[in-house]
Amino acid sequence: MSFQTVVERLLVETGASRTTLRLDAPDAVFPVVAEALAPGVGSIAADRSINLQASPTFAFLEREHRLLVQSDLLDAAVAAPPELVAQYGVRAQIVAPIVRDRRLKGIVSVHYAPGPREWTPDDVEAVERARDEIQAVL
Repeated sequence: MSFQTVVERLLVETGASRTTLRLDAPDAVFPVVAEALAPGVGSIAADRSINLQASPTFAFLEREHRLLVQSDLLDAAVAAPPELVAQYGVRAQIVAPIVRDRRLKGIVSVHYAPGPREWTPDDVEAVERARDEIQAVL
C-alpha cells in the first residue's frame, strides 16, 4: 500500500475534487506528500504559501485529534485557510488528523470545489479508513 494509492482510492470513493496527504517534516510545515486530482482541478502540492499553522482548521486538528467535516467553507464555524477558498475554490472539505504519540503527524484532506456539499456517512467512513491505513504505516 502506497500513500498515493490511498489518496487515489479516496478521491474515487468520495467523488472529491482533490485528496491530499500532508505529513510533518523537519524542513517544511506539513508538505503534501501524496495528492490525487479530479480532471481539471489544480494541484496544491508545490504551494508553500498556505500558512497551515495559522489556520483555525489546523488548530482544531492539533487540539481535538478528530475529524472535521465541513459542508460549506464560506459558512464554517472553523475557518479553513483563506487561500484554500480564494485560490483553489474549495467549498467543502473533510480533514482527518493522523496522530502518533498524542501529536499531530499528518493530515488527510478531501476537498470539493463545485459548491457546498453535504458529506455522507460513506464519505466520512472512507476518510476514516484512509486515515487509519496511513496511521498504521507511520
